[in-house]
Amino acid sequence: MNDSSQYFEALYHHNNDPWGYDHHWYEARKRQICLALLTQQHYSSVLEIGCSNGHLSVHLAQRADQLLCLDLSAHAVHWASQRLQNLGHVNVQQQKIPENFPEQKFDLIVISEVAYYLSRNELHELINQLKDSLTPQGEILCCHWRHAIQDFELDAFQVHYHLKQSLPFTHYLSLNDPDFIIDIWTVNPSSLATQQGLI
Repeated sequence: MNDSSQYFEALYHHNNDPWGYDHHWYEARKRQICLALLTQQHYSSVLEIGCSNGHLSVHLAQRADQLLCLDLSAHAVHWASQRLQNLGHVNVQQQKIPENFPEQKFDLIVISEVAYYLSRNELHELINQLKDSLTPQGEILCCHWRHAIQDFELDAFQVHYHLKQSLPFTHYLSLNDPDFIIDIWTVNPSSLATQQGLI
């Protein structure tokens, strides 16, 4: 099994966008879908786990009063910090999750294409941390590539299965694209239309 820290540093060493986040329509479409599925227009506090070069962070920042972006890779944090440097309400940090999970509570936690790089034990530790990390209005969005991830213990199906089995929140929706899976969990069990008095 790969060491995730060395894996990511090697990927970013000669390329600030190793997955083509900023160039492929596939990535732009997936990003737009994730943003459209969020149940709230704006959030007080947002945590993005695995921010990479900040491609999604820029859009999350537009919908947050405070955004905390975390990534394991020093190279990724460097590129994300440059991209987000003019946004005073955004904080980019190099942190290893789940070991350095923030203590505060968030209105939104985004976990995009990063949880399958954890070990099974690390995933369960992350899930336990997520259980105590949302505000009463909080939600979690989880998105992962459906295809094979080489040399790591988990895949998208295992990650989302364990989340569904273990998170104590309302499973709000699933989206199954041929290439990726998205799930959202919310603390509030009511639908958005119900919350806004439309029902």
